[in-house]
Amino acid sequence: MFSDTILLASSSPRRQQLLAALGVPFVAVSADIDESACDHMPVYERVQELAKRKSLAGADAWRSAHGVADCPRWVLGADTLVALDGTVFGKPADREHARAMLETLSGRTHEVLTGLAVLDTASGVTRMIASRTDVSVAAMGQDELTSYLDTGEWMGAAGAYRAQERAGLFIERVSGSFSGVVGLPLREFYVILGRSGYPLRR
Repeated sequence: MFSDTILLASSSPRRQQLLAALGVPFVAVSADIDESACDHMPVYERVQELAKRKSLAGADAWRSAHGVADCPRWVLGADTLVALDGTVFGKPADREHARAMLETLSGRTHEVLTGLAVLDTASGVTRMIASRTDVSVAAMGQDELTSYLDTGEWMGAAGAYRAQERAGLFIERVSGSFSGVVGLPLREFYVILGRSGYPLRR
């Protein structure tokens, strides 16, 4: 039924847009996990482990929602975190939390890490990979911060910003994978699909 369809274990519109732009057939399902369970891990390992757990949760969610024992063979999980000086920034809890994050990132260079995991449900094997990108943010004044927060763009975004939207006005330099900052590093995605035996179209 599913042939080469990928199950995207994410409700992120950005990841869905990137997959659609690539022409990759996919269906999406929300994968809810306890992300705090991995807080003790180094961030590079953490994003991969969280992606793995999301892929497993996504497969379970699909089976539960559709009342079936089967799902698409390949399940893609992804997770993005922002890190600076040993502090990891996930999604802000509220507006003031978002302001505090942006004040910390303002005028500095931080890392954006995105982990990908592909679960092959036929073999039960999950493969993982991650991208690391340096992002330099211009110094932001309080009025600029307030104006940005008013857009609501920070909600649900790691580090309280979305580089591909209005936050891009404050980004001075990106060194690494811009698509990784958006949430789906395309090179790493291509590599992990190949390792997972996905039938890549040439």
